[in-house]
Amino acid sequence: MFFRDVKPKKGQTRPVCLAQAHLPVKLGHRDAEKVFAAPLKAQLLATGLGTVLGCDTRARASGETLGVDLSLGLNRGTEAALRDVAALLETLSAPCGSSIRLADSLGDPLIFGLTEGLELAIDTPAAPDADSRRDLATACRGALDKLGVSRGWDYKRDQTVFYFYGESYAEMRQRLARVLKASDRYGAATIRRMA
Repeated sequence: MFFRDVKPKKGQTRPVCLAQAHLPVKLGHRDAEKVFAAPLKAQLLATGLGTVLGCDTRARASGETLGVDLSLGLNRGTEAALRDVAALLETLSAPCGSSIRLADSLGDPLIFGLTEGLELAIDTPAAPDADSRRDLATACRGALDKLGVSRGWDYKRDQTVFYFYGESYAEMRQRLARVLKASDRYGAATIRRMA
């Protein structure tokens, strides 16, 4: 689908229904604003559904990212509008277990998402610098091709951890295992499913 660069008119106001979306996604070093908020805002404006009012990263006290929270201003406060927003977020690879609800709603949120998370961890001595991390990330992205998206990397204790999301954890694991097995340097990396 093609979206023109739509900009809101200055000085115009409209009543909106506030909504909250939560995406349980680990981003590593990626910027939640660039990955989710900016493209969603463009899509919401182009389709006339509303706009993104805010984007926050939810994190543990240790700084580990637990997810992304989006504050939305929707033109209609209907379940159909929530489903439309959920569909737009799914095109941005929103993970399974994502949710959206109207801010003043007491009912259950709408649960959505299509992608499963995969975490690849490697000991720091095997990928000690930016070049080696970039090489490993490039090899993984090449192996996944269009099967999954990279959501960055992060440090945990004495490991570098890479995050990938795709529609099939099993297929992503199989493809990455082949690439890792063929490498002397990265063969000791571990793969696990993210909850």
